[in-house]
Amino acid sequence: MNSHLDHFEVFPWNKNFETGVEIIDEQHKKLVTLLNELAGTLTQDNQVEVNRVFDELAEYANFHFETEEAIWVEYFGDDSWLSSHQLTHSSFLPKVVELKEQDTNKSLIEIIEGIVKFLIRWLAFHIIDNDKRMAYVIQNMQAGLSLEEAKVVSDKKMSGSIRVLIETVLAMYDGLSSRTLDLMRERYKRQKVEEELHNANKQLRKANTSLEKLSITDQLTGLFNRRHFNNMFLREFKRAYRNTTSLTLIIIDVDFFKKVNDNQGHSEGDRVLVQVSKEFKKLCQRPGDYAFRLGGEEFGILATNLESQGAIEFSETIRKSIEQLGIPNVYSDISKNLTVSIGCVTKVPDKADTTDNYMSIADARLYKAKELGRNRVVTSN
Repeated sequence: MNSHLDHFEVFPWNKNFETGVEIIDEQHKKLVTLLNELAGTLTQDNQVEVNRVFDELAEYANFHFETEEAIWVEYFGDDSWLSSHQLTHSSFLPKVVELKEQDTNKSLIEIIEGIVKFLIRWLAFHIIDNDKRMAYVIQNMQAGLSLEEAKVVSDKKMSGSIRVLIETVLAMYDGLSSRTLDLMRERYKRQKVEEELHNANKQLRKANTSLEKLSITDQLTGLFNRRHFNNMFLREFKRAYRNTTSLTLIIIDVDFFKKVNDNQGHSEGDRVLVQVSKEFKKLCQRPGDYAFRLGGEEFGILATNLESQGAIEFSETIRKSIEQLGIPNVYSDISKNLTVSIGCVTKVPDKADTTDNYMSIADARLYKAKELGRNRVVTSN
């Protein structure tokens, strides 16, 4: 939502703030930008973002002070004007930190609004009165005057009506900042209401859709069901083709599961499927991994951004993990424990590929794994 608030400026830059020293003017503009960003962030009551921008502003202010003082010292040496200027700089951050850590009974918004107002007033006055005054001295020294002569000329230029103007401008900025922050808060509140209304409408639309469309979970295992597999497979296939990235399809079949069902009943068969499914969920930890029950004792896993070797290792990890669960299967011809056979295909989809031919390749490899004795992974033809 930050983007909606970017156009608000509590401290608009004005050419009158320019000192004539290019690098200083550039850095002042950056400080003003950070100040406006801080104000925009605060209205959202986001402590993490507030601290990020606050720290960035403080760090940049230190950098700016060092740059500026290096320029001044070249002309002012150990003059009292420079000492006074450095003292102003050194008191800046402690004051800001003091404001930030003040009355804990105040809300974050109230505390930071006070900081923003302080920053506006301090920065405007410091630029117009202090920095411009120093810059005038440099300009006059470059024109041939001595330091003392240049200071006198600068003082005259900055006296009288200029001071009245400064106070007027600062008062204007105080009022402007308060009104702008109020507008920003109101806009943010309105956007929150609109967002809540949008979410309510979205939920209402969902409630009006059929239960069949909403159901994407297999009731027994808690994995995604076949319908959701079809949708996700097509979506990830298109994305992989568009982004030229690999997509892995792993088809898994529980070895000799029918014998478990036939001899011990469906309740025991269901218990075995639930145990196996829990392990699949545990193994699919990456954001791009999805586990599905495709039907009966057949399962599928989609994995994105896995290269060939990674897919082989992932498939082998699945096979070993199921065997190591130690689920007894006295009806198995190959192991005392329950095992699985796996067919895997991983590739970057091209124009000739479809989800159907992915399935055909994975199914063929699964069949080959069974032919070769089960409890194994086949990843090539």
